Amino acid sequence: MTGFTIQWALEDHLTNRARAVQHALVILQAAKVTTWDELAHILKTDPDRAAEIRAGVNLPLHDLENLDAHEQTLRGLRRRVGTRAAVVTTILECGTCQRWGYIAGGAPPKNCPWTTRCTGSVAKIGPPDAVLRVRS
Repeated sequence: MTGFTIQWALEDHLTNRARAVQHALVILQAAKVTTWDELAHILKTDPDRAAEIRAGVNLPLHDLENLDAHEQTLRGLRRRVGTRAAVVTTILECGTCQRWGYIAGGAPPKNCPWTTRCTGSVAKIGPPDAVLRVRS
């Protein structure tokens, strides 16, 4: 059985939601699935593949709990797989009021579109610096 190991390099300043999204985007890529629901289906129905994925993710308990806490957000993420694997849908997050929304492609607005009179800047949350190492 071949597998993978993820070497994580996330930034500390992220909100819990943004951290969960970054983890999820790399996990989806490593598992070669397009959505969080597809990943959940594999984890429930394919014990060998589930064991491989769980071994490769290698996150501490608090990060696994953070993924669970933001499951509803993660269900809206989408990746394209194949020769042109890429993030199709991710989230935007305001650095000041912490409001967020999904974005599919395109550039984020410069200022917060969610909260009246909020002057916070909006960041598009993409995959973190991470290295996937294939192991046999």
